[in-house]
Parts: sequence; C-alpha cells; structure tokens
Amino acid sequence: MGDDPGRLYRLNGVAHIAGVINDEWFHELLGDLPPANQIQKFAVNCTWFQETFGECPEGADEETVRRFARAYIMMLLGTQLFADKSGNRIHIRWLPFVARLEEMGGYSWGPRH
Repeated sequence: MGDDPGRLYRLNGVAHIAGVINDEWFHELLGDLPPANQIQKFAVNCTWFQETFGECPEGADEETVRRFARAYIMMLLGTQLFADKSGNRIHIRWLPFVARLEEMGGYSWGPRH
C-alpha cells in the first residue's frame, strides 16, 4: 500500500495542491472519513481527530496501529509544529508526509545545527 509511488504522486498532486479531501486516500491512510461538518475547505477539525484517534484500541492489528500513528503525527504537525491561525484545524497537506511512516526519519524539516 504505502510503497506505490504512483499513488503517492496522486495523493500529493491532488490533496496537497488542489486542497481537497479525497475520500479514497483519506480512508486508505486513516481508515475513517470525517463527516462533512468537520471539514473546512482544506482542513479537518481537531476535535474529529481527537474523538476518532484519541486512543488506539487494545490488541489492534498492525494496520490499525499505523492509522492511529498517522493521525497522531498529523495532529502533532498540524497543531504543535505548524499550526494554522485557527489553532483548531489540521490541514490536509500533511497526508502525503504520513503516508509512509517508515520514511519519516529521513525527512528534513529545516537546517541541521
């Protein structure tokens, strides 16, 4: 799933540039879709993320754990590291960055000191 470069290109090209939430990709990466009233243009309300991914179920399979990890990282990126002015929404631009969890250690978020 996460190793298909074509899918990631489509995800980045559509979700990031056009700023729309594509149900297929969102569902594939997070396993759940936010209801329409939780989406505001390019972002999803933090409350939906917190209510949906607040606690990973005990005994969850590997894919469920990966989805919860993606959601948690999106919450960190969207609320702590790169928060928007509202402070209560998570922009969908972070979806491509959490698509391949195993590659996150190779990202460069800024200059190294």
